[in-house]
Formats: sequence, structure tokens, C-alpha cells
Amino acid sequence: MVIGDAADSAVLGEALDGVDHVICAAGGLLPPEAQERPKADAVATLSPLLSLLEALRRRESVGLTYLSSGGTVYGDSAGSTARETDAVAPISAYGVSRAAAEMYVQMYGRAYGFPLQIVRCANVYGPGQPAERSQGVVAVFLHRVATGLPLRIVGDGTAIRDYVYVGDVADAIAGLVIGQHDAGIVNVGSGRGHTVLEVVQHVSNVVGRPAVLEFLPPRPHDVRAIVLDIAKLTGLIDYAPLSLSEGLRRSWPYSAREAPAPEVALATGAAADLVDPHHGSAVS
Repeated sequence: MVIGDAADSAVLGEALDGVDHVICAAGGLLPPEAQERPKADAVATLSPLLSLLEALRRRESVGLTYLSSGGTVYGDSAGSTARETDAVAPISAYGVSRAAAEMYVQMYGRAYGFPLQIVRCANVYGPGQPAERSQGVVAVFLHRVATGLPLRIVGDGTAIRDYVYVGDVADAIAGLVIGQHDAGIVNVGSGRGHTVLEVVQHVSNVVGRPAVLEFLPPRPHDVRAIVLDIAKLTGLIDYAPLSLSEGLRRSWPYSAREAPAPEVALATGAAADLVDPHHGSAVS
């Protein structure tokens, strides 16, 4: 294990010694902070990535998997499923910086010939997700319902998201890497959409107590609906994601542990967006 700044070429040189494949999940601010400080988010997102890409151009045949945000780069999909061939149209600073990162990855891949995978993750949730951050709606909902605290929902609760269990994301990435798929852009989600209110109901069922809801005004940078088409992924590897109810059941024993109550607003849309759910938690 090498611990250091991923933008530091010396650190990267040590970390990449003898490596055949890199999975990049470094860099960037959480979605709410990115919206408030877009310049800082761009620097935090692109600086380590560009340092990594420069290092990879000097290493023959080292593959790259970049974890991006399927919840934000597409923008609003108007209720339809988003496919990898769809144009990107982010409406948040977080989505813009991820779209820019994807373009850099693709440019370097074409120019220097290393195999790559850009994994656009849906809203990732599961064991280990902290309940005190402004990202990760499922962990926050589980904790607040369990402790009787209100859920602060931005908008009317009808925003639709694709929620994917973290174990499914890990399996998908492992399958793509082990199979040495030079896949380009690949969606990793559940392929199913749920409104915020549906998530609340599922959480209440798992925890065994009703939720207390508080509604806040909508935000202009929140996506109304995004569900990822996973046909490309299932054509490459054996992939059968858990249902939301089963994923919540597996997450609940971990979320039931004591944790500080977060004082955060839960958004209806954005890879991040319910409490800015995207990305996840990112493995938004």
C-alpha cells in the first residue's frame, strides 16, 4: 500500500511499479460542495487524473478503469433509460467535471493505446457508507429513520434515481478488469428507477418504523430522472444486480450501528443528489 497525493508523480511512480491495471477512484469534491466551488472541484478532479494519465502513457499495456458518475453526466433523461451512446448534458458542476475527466481518459487512450474502461456508476449504496456526509441517500435515510430524525427531502420526492448495491459495482468492475474488456464507456447500475418516496418506503419497511418527512424547495442543478441502461454491461459479463429491497436488507445491519446524526438536506436529484446520492458514495 502506498499512501500519498495521487497528483504527485513520485507517489504515482511508486504505486504503479509492477501494476497491470489501475482503477481510478481518486479526486473531486462531494456534489454539494462542487456546486458551490466548481473551480476547486475541477482542480481536485482533474489534477490527480491528469498526473495518472501522464504516468500511464510511459507504461506499456497498463489498463485503466475510471469511475465516473452515471447519475450526473447524462443530465435529465426525461424518464427514459440513459445509454452509453447518449450525449452527455450535465446540469451540475459535479457532472461537468466528470464529463471532462471522461474526455481526458478517452483522449489519452486513443493517443497512447492503453485499454480503458469508463464506468458510469449509478447511485451506489451499501455497507460501509457513512451516514454523516452530504452524499449517500440510503445510508442517511436508514440512520435517520432508525433514530426518529426527519428526512429533509428537496423537492416533492418524485425524482427518479437508479440505486445500485456496492457489491454489484465491485463485481462488475472486477468482471470487466479480469475479462480484459477494452470496453470504453459502460453503465453500472440496477437498470431500475425508484422515486425518493419509494426509497423512503423501502427504508421504513426494512427499519420497521415510519419516516418523518420534511420537504424543502427544489434546486436547479438537481436531475429529475435518471436510470441507466445496463444492456452493454450484461453483454460483456455475467451481471444480475440486487433489487433495492434486498440491497437495503443487506445494508441495514451495518447502518444500525450508532453514528452521529447528519444535519444535511436530502436532494431529489443530482451523482449526487439525494443528499446528493450520486456517486456515489462512489464506491455517486
